[in-house]
Amino acid sequence: MEVFFAAPRLLEIGFGTLSAAAGLFVVASALRVASTLTLSSHRRAMWVLAVAAVVVVASEIIGVAAALTRPSTLTDVVEGFAEFIAIAAAAAVLHYLYRVEREEISPLRRSANVDGLTGLGSRSFFERAAGRRVEQAMGNGTPLSCVLLDVDDFKAYNDSHGHDAGDEILRCVARIMRESARADDLVGRYGGEEFVLLVNGGADGALEVAERIRETVERKCVPENPPGHPITVSLGVVPLSEETKSLERLIAIADAEMYRSKKTGKNRVSVFHNT
Repeated sequence: MEVFFAAPRLLEIGFGTLSAAAGLFVVASALRVASTLTLSSHRRAMWVLAVAAVVVVASEIIGVAAALTRPSTLTDVVEGFAEFIAIAAAAAVLHYLYRVEREEISPLRRSANVDGLTGLGSRSFFERAAGRRVEQAMGNGTPLSCVLLDVDDFKAYNDSHGHDAGDEILRCVARIMRESARADDLVGRYGGEEFVLLVNGGADGALEVAERIRETVERKCVPENPPGHPITVSLGVVPLSEETKSLERLIAIADAEMYRSKKTGKNRVSVFHNT
């Protein structure tokens, strides 16, 4: 009789131990996959799964402890085996999801976040990141400013000298914006020949950065054809305030200020002053 009950007991303990180990793997995988997901609802689902897996692990540990103090039947063994298969399958699915995210989806997301021509953040990436910064700044009362830049007469230059020459100008402007911005500023290509910069600071600091960009572009972005013909930019600056308390308003008003720079002679910076 001792021999009859020894084998099922060992099998139940073995399957229970394997199920607990698989459950721990599910916890680790769910937390790892959650950190890679974009949608908050998907992350919450993974966290719920991790909590459920913790409950499963605790249950299996209790089951193993109970099996050490009582005889086991073949039914107990079958139930333990079925639990192990179910948990192992969940672990395999999570491992597959993480591998797909790492090898296929993450590179696509990174490429979507970076503008291929200039290497700056893409418009979609900038809007997501800047939106969070605007909310934080409004909540904390910290200064924030937006700078919008447009290359003057770019379409005419591009049509006259070709897309390769135009692309080189865009790369030059992007490089200067990246070098002129501070480490904690956010730079992006907003579309076409428009670039955007979110400065952690008030209007005075943003104006200083904008003027530095304007002067450097005029000095360094000099195309070979026609030689000596400088490229200039027009910029608009707007600080975050109760009147401009959303990213959409910041961009819209900075855009209006940028066009004011163009209408009043180009190659200049216009600053929005709160009324």
